[in-house]
Amino acid sequence: MTFGHAMVTSCLQLFWPARCAGCDGILASDDAVFCGPCAQATLPIGAACAGCALPQFGPLWRDRCPGCVRLDFEFSRAFAAFEYGGPLADAIVRMKHGDRPELARRLGRLLSGAVTRAIASESGPPLDAVVPVPLHARKLRRRGFNQALELSLAALSRARSFSPVVPPRLERHLLVRVKETRELGRSGPGARREELHGAFAVADRARVVGRRFLIIDDVMTTGATFNECAEALRRAGAREVRVAALARTLY
Repeated sequence: MTFGHAMVTSCLQLFWPARCAGCDGILASDDAVFCGPCAQATLPIGAACAGCALPQFGPLWRDRCPGCVRLDFEFSRAFAAFEYGGPLADAIVRMKHGDRPELARRLGRLLSGAVTRAIASESGPPLDAVVPVPLHARKLRRRGFNQALELSLAALSRARSFSPVVPPRLERHLLVRVKETRELGRSGPGARREELHGAFAVADRARVVGRRFLIIDDVMTTGATFNECAEALRRAGAREVRVAALARTLY
């Protein structure tokens, strides 16, 4: 950082201080995402199920958790950065429903580790592209931004800066949401799968055939959204699909 840039940053911080993504309290540094107490209450996910990204609280599983083994996901691996709850949940709600796209760009920094793990998780050919979960056109107009896209941009930018693994290119418009679904809230797995069935389509099959993809979203709950996106890519000829989320709900 140059002296001039550092001075400008200090002035901006003085007059327009950065605020905590969780509680909106003033931060000491513009580089921080959460204040100290909120950061302490934000729980990263360590060892987790390879199939559904749920944290492992008991004896380690060989690969997938007992509940996940019975599910037939279209994606091969799932990754999540943090448990959903507390200040992180507050930040995600404010981001999506409080007209705060800048929070998506800041929270994307926290997603970069999970994205890097997803990219580097397997031997063999590298992933070809990253795809954000799309919003339906009407919801995009109402919200003004797609949080999954903003998270993807920030996570990939940070991964390029701090990881030796070169991330794949971002495909912004490859997946489209062709069905406007209702807010799923606390809906169970069956209701989510039914509501999301047929919600996504591929815009250009030629850009999918034989390629490997990573899908990114803000929250993974039952995996239904990721699964429908992955199914659309697999139907179009994708060779492999992995998924990564900023947060994973515990249910």
